[in-house]
Amino acid sequence: MANYDVFNGDTDGIFAWHQLRLTHPRNATIVTGVKRDVNLVARVNAGEGDLVTVMDVSHAKNRKDVQRTLDSGAIVEYFDHHDPKKLIDHANITYHINTEPNISTGLIVNSHVNGKNRLWSIATAFGDNHIDLAMNMAQSENLSDEQILILKNIGLVVNYNSYGQTVDDLFFSPEKIAEVVKACGTDIFLFTEQGDIFSTLLDNYNADMSLAMCQEPYSISNNGVIYTLPNEAWTHRVMGSFSNHLVSTNKDLACAIAVLNSDGTYRISVRSSINNPHGAGNLCSKFDGGGREKAGGINNLPDSELANFKEEFELL
Repeated sequence: MANYDVFNGDTDGIFAWHQLRLTHPRNATIVTGVKRDVNLVARVNAGEGDLVTVMDVSHAKNRKDVQRTLDSGAIVEYFDHHDPKKLIDHANITYHINTEPNISTGLIVNSHVNGKNRLWSIATAFGDNHIDLAMNMAQSENLSDEQILILKNIGLVVNYNSYGQTVDDLFFSPEKIAEVVKACGTDIFLFTEQGDIFSTLLDNYNADMSLAMCQEPYSISNNGVIYTLPNEAWTHRVMGSFSNHLVSTNKDLACAIAVLNSDGTYRISVRSSINNPHGAGNLCSKFDGGGREKAGGINNLPDSELANFKEEFELL
């Protein structure tokens, strides 16, 4: 029998995996990738009796391969907060799905393990831009202000590291981040002592965010802003973090960051406003993307569709 752990390469996926395995240890083949590499279950070739655990990747995008995995006789457990679309009725799959706007996969896992080692889940809330919720949770742990800031920065920079067209665009591969996270055991603050990983990510996060702040918007409406950015390494890295920053600093604002791809299409990161945290994933699904209520993405929007996207975005 083989085991597979399949998870997104961002804070939510990696830390949810780690918190789950701290409570329920299991040796498994890890399957992960950059944040937009959502078809991860396609890389699993499970057989009769194998155990496959999936975390923080869209069921809607992976449904065909989940069905294939079940047909092979494998057993699947699925933790996620994205819109799953149609679930599969099968005796060998267990779903833990919650699509409420202010939820992360890490928080779903946290409930599943009854709050054991919950600081890892608080970091996922910071990474997924549930800032108020994360702050309240952190304060309930009697952490100092300095510890809360470190916890927040860990969540932010690991999420920042996950954005790229390929793993080569990242400072550290998701597998490397998962390796050092595992080495931290129950103590999330040890992440800052894992070589130069934390300092490298934090320095580059701050530098890229400074560049992003200097850009001029493509479009501003009553309830949202769109930026179009050139095809450069820093723009692909910072698009998610910049999106989160924009909606956090104006809670009535929705935003979209459109970064030019090498083929002339746009990779887009969408955030609904914090005060109206709905519709981002549905908007992106109209353009062959996907996501959840508060956040969504499109990998390859043709330039000819940008005006149509703008019209739909302004309805958020």
